[in-house]
Amino acid sequence: MVSQTDMLLAVVIVLACAIGVLFIGKKIHIPFIIGYFFTGIIVGPFGLHLITEEQVAVLAELGVILLMFTIGLEISLKNLLSMKKVVLIGGGLQVIVTTVLVWLALQMAGLPSNTALFLGMMVSSSSTAIVLNIYQSKGQMATKHGKIALGILIFQDLAVVPMMMLAPILAGPEETNLLGTVLNFVFGLVMLGVILIAAIYLVPKFLQKVALTRSNELFIISIVTICLGIAWLMSLNGVSLALGAFLAGVAISESDYSHEVIGQIMPIRDLLTSFFFVSIGMLLDLGFLTQHLPFLLVLAASLIMLKLVINFVSVKALGIATSVAFLSAFGLAQIGEFSFVLGATGYSSGILSDNVYQIFLAISIMTMILTPSVISMAPRFVDRFFPMPVPAGVGYSGSAEGVEDELPIGHVIIVGYGLTGHYVAKALKKVDIPYVILELNPETVANEKKLGENIHYGDASREAVLEFAGIEKAQTIVVSIPQMDTIKAILTTARRMNPKIGIITRSRYISETAELYRLGADEVIVDEKEAALQIFHRILSNQQVPVQDFDLYAKQARNEIYDKYIDLPINSNLAKAEPKGGKLDVIRLRAKQANDMMSKSKSRVEQIRVEQGAQIAGKRISEVQMRKNYGVSVIAVRCAGKADAVVSPDGDTILNEGDTAVVIGEPDAISSIMFLFAEKTE
Repeated sequence: MVSQTDMLLAVVIVLACAIGVLFIGKKIHIPFIIGYFFTGIIVGPFGLHLITEEQVAVLAELGVILLMFTIGLEISLKNLLSMKKVVLIGGGLQVIVTTVLVWLALQMAGLPSNTALFLGMMVSSSSTAIVLNIYQSKGQMATKHGKIALGILIFQDLAVVPMMMLAPILAGPEETNLLGTVLNFVFGLVMLGVILIAAIYLVPKFLQKVALTRSNELFIISIVTICLGIAWLMSLNGVSLALGAFLAGVAISESDYSHEVIGQIMPIRDLLTSFFFVSIGMLLDLGFLTQHLPFLLVLAASLIMLKLVINFVSVKALGIATSVAFLSAFGLAQIGEFSFVLGATGYSSGILSDNVYQIFLAISIMTMILTPSVISMAPRFVDRFFPMPVPAGVGYSGSAEGVEDELPIGHVIIVGYGLTGHYVAKALKKVDIPYVILELNPETVANEKKLGENIHYGDASREAVLEFAGIEKAQTIVVSIPQMDTIKAILTTARRMNPKIGIITRSRYISETAELYRLGADEVIVDEKEAALQIFHRILSNQQVPVQDFDLYAKQARNEIYDKYIDLPINSNLAKAEPKGGKLDVIRLRAKQANDMMSKSKSRVEQIRVEQGAQIAGKRISEVQMRKNYGVSVIAVRCAGKADAVVSPDGDTILNEGDTAVVIGEPDAISSIMFLFAEKTE
């Protein structure tokens, strides 16, 4: 029996060690799950022997329960139906084929049939946490292969449920207990059906009544009661608490309050789940690992290759393009975190021996560690051996004849036709500037072509595709996609093919800006920066801050941002002749100048203060005739030293020094009247 003091000490040791390991892992881009494994290896009985597995066993079990509960929460029956082809066919083939092949291979190697089958089920799972984390960081979740990988991962997560229910049967019960075990399995499946029915009808209605009380305490208590109550009910019939928690999550997922539940549970789940992965790392015998390292490396590499082939065949069976099938196959070539949940069940029930479990732990952790490298390798492999196909009738065919013959000199190339690309094309169309769009989503290309859009299928990082789009005579190329690796490749290729072309690109983070300018970008529009400045603008507008002050504060904010991420100082004489700081100083000056241009809407409401000695000071609004001469209207005047404002002032209203005029007009028009409000200079 572990005392409370020992458990508290174990928690402190694990968390303190995890902080250091995860901090280092973040710097070298190691997934957090791998960091937890390393933490367990360091503090466990095969490392520094600081704690025992028993000291964290309770927390680890709670972590598994909450992990299964939140997975159930995130599985929407409606979403599953919308992705049924990928989920059922692709995911089903992947799990079944992997399980059967591993089962047959391990039986030939001399393992018992039940152990071989259980290992086959464990190997079939891939890491949802690692794969989705990498895809999100690379901006690949919306890609074709990202969606396919998500669908297969959903099926794998669902498949864990019946696999865990099969564990008691595969454990080899006595013949007298076999019937009871089978009945428990069947009862568990029946209960699964009952819970799914409750997900559609009963639980959402109950939660709605609870939410109407507007009591946060009652809401949380109800959620915990549903989770633990269903888990306890299932455990009475031989089903694990983790499976019961999963079914409880499915029940709640169909309610309108599932996202609120996730928000309440996630922080606790992440903390407790970390103890589960730490406990797995504690079980890895470093002596066994070093003694059999060559064998384990070969086994891990062989497993990755086997899963890669099976994943490819499963996706290809859906009629997916070879290149896309390989991209998704590379992403799913590791063993997943739910395999450890299965493994713990199999080890405790006697299905897996000590040596077999050690081999499984070692190769699983190896495949997870290799996952970022494997995913990064995928695009290069596909580009070399299986270049992206072009669906018939949707654009670039690889021929020498391109759209440059159809467009005049000075056209614009738009890369990516998402929301950003769509509005860029719309704006260019309004001002009659010719353009061509390059897009990698075949469905988008086909649909937009039917609408008469000048869009073509092609990867803009390839010279042949840019040549097809008329890069040599284009004036500007706008890169609107979010994938940073692809953006860098496009910038390098475009700048090499046309050194004079203007390149405008987007970037998700300000920290990426310096590298994009080094690669040849003329302007970088940063999502992170624009969001911050727009929020800043709204705050100052609500606080009735004049536009001059906002411009000053915004300029200071921009400079602080770029001084932080673009570290060399700007030379004061940089605009003249050759800069003393060299090429990098030119890049930094260009970054500052380019990003002085903020996003502008069609019309804007601004507050402008009448400075000392301004031309407009002491004059009536009618004398200036701002609406007639400049296209700007004064909609309110706030007199200096007074809190109230004159709304809809007439022409006789006089603007005095210190007053603030609230004006509406287009951004350029407002800029053109600023001289009227400016301080008089000698």
